Amino acid sequence: MNDFLLHIRIFDQRKIHHVWIRDVVLVRTFLEDISRSWELPKTEFDHFFYHLENDRVLDPELSFGNNAVLSGDHFILV
Repeated sequence: MNDFLLHIRIFDQRKIHHVWIRDVVLVRTFLEDISRSWELPKTEFDHFFYHLENDRVLDPELSFGNNAVLSGDHFILV
């Protein structure tokens, strides 16, 4: 198990969140957790992470580690 430092910017906000997370955490679980504590914009679709280094959307059913995320990577939360 490894800890990753992630840099996350919410799509319509300037603030960047710096978050430590374990590589075994499912993306879906993390999205559910932050949706209760962060002020996310209301959408008609599920939020998702766009991975800037890999130029793709993370699979919510996989862990961060299985999505080829590395510590220090940057994301846009849409």
